[in-house]
Amino acid sequence: MRASYDTYQKVAEHCSAYEPTTGRSSVSNSYSEPAVSCTTCRHFDPEKYCRLDLYDKIVKNHELG
Repeated sequence: MRASYDTYQKVAEHCSAYEPTTGRSSVSNSYSEPAVSCTTCRHFDPEKYCRLDLYDKIVKNHELG
């Protein structure tokens, strides 16, 4: 993992391009909104990178990480 889960959450909270993915909850088998995090964003690559190249900019601008 490139960063801690907390950092991914903080970055996503500050990201204007965050687009959550949707999926089924394994517990109730119903649709639920994922937690706000880079890892639940449509722009987050399986290789753990933001396809829009915003991660590093947000970390730097908000002194996260």
